[in-house]
Parts: sequence; C-alpha cells; structure tokens
Amino acid sequence: MVAGALFIAAPGGYAQEVAHAVEGEHSAHSEEAEYRHVLSFFGGLATYTDVDETGGAMGISYAYELSHRWAVGLKLEYVTSSIERDIVGLVGVAFEAVDKLEFAVAFGAEQASADLVEEEEIHTERDWEGLLRLGVAYGFPLRPGVYLAPEFNTDITSSRVTLVYGLVFSVGL
Repeated sequence: MVAGALFIAAPGGYAQEVAHAVEGEHSAHSEEAEYRHVLSFFGGLATYTDVDETGGAMGISYAYELSHRWAVGLKLEYVTSSIERDIVGLVGVAFEAVDKLEFAVAFGAEQASADLVEEEEIHTERDWEGLLRLGVAYGFPLRPGVYLAPEFNTDITSSRVTLVYGLVFSVGL
C-alpha cells in the first residue's frame, strides 16, 4: 500500500516541480539538476533481532532521480555474521520529504546461507525469502553531487526483522 501511495503521489510532485521551474523559482536542487544518476556505496552493520546477533554489512546501489524529490533504484547488499551470510537484492523508490531527508521503501529477495553441523559434518543451508525494506537517510553534502549520509533500514521478511544501519557515500553522475 505504501509503494502504491508513493507511485500515485509521484506525478503530483513532478507537476509541482515543473510549475516551480515555469515560475522561475531558484532552489538548491536546480544547481544539481545535471546529476540524475547516483552511484552509492554502503558500509555498516546489520542486527538480527530474533537472535540479537550483529554482523557487518556492505552494499552498492544505483538510483535514477525522477525529480528533485523522487528517485527509483536498485541495491545489492552483503551481510555477514557468525550465524549466517545474506545477500539482499532490492528495487525501490525514495522520496525526499524535506531538504536532504529521504524516506525509502523497497521490495526484493534475501538469500540466507547458514552453516549447520550434522554428525560432525558441516552443511551449508540456503534459503530465499521475500523482503520489504523501510528506510530513512539524511544526506550531508561534501561538494556538488557528492554526499555522505547516515542511513537506517528495517528489513522485514516472513521469519524475522533485521535492522541495517551505517553510512552511505553517494556520487552523482
């Protein structure tokens, strides 16, 4: 429902942006209008709430800015802990509610790999689950088109909730 509401509201946001451009309003976003493609690198931690285990997380993402408030993108993330290793692939949409404060919703899949010991033999068990990610980030500009942002995400699957948090370094292309 959240994603549907975001997609329904997106054309209205874009129409407002066009109206502002026609009126000749100048904003901080117009200086960075040439950066429609954004490549980001994530480093942080992931906490599995069901077992209270924390591991390292790293990822790479690509976003296309539809307007100065709306973006769509793809994200690939790797999480590792003493319990398991996860690979997460996501497709999502982000909305910049106020200057530099971004809310995101994404859907994707998570592959979890865990090592199990059975009869003195180690077996790797792999499992795929659908995933809903809700996130928030605040971007600090380092220079035009380059941002550093603390990011906090909640990943929800049918079996657990994982908190993913860290820093994102983004470069506009």
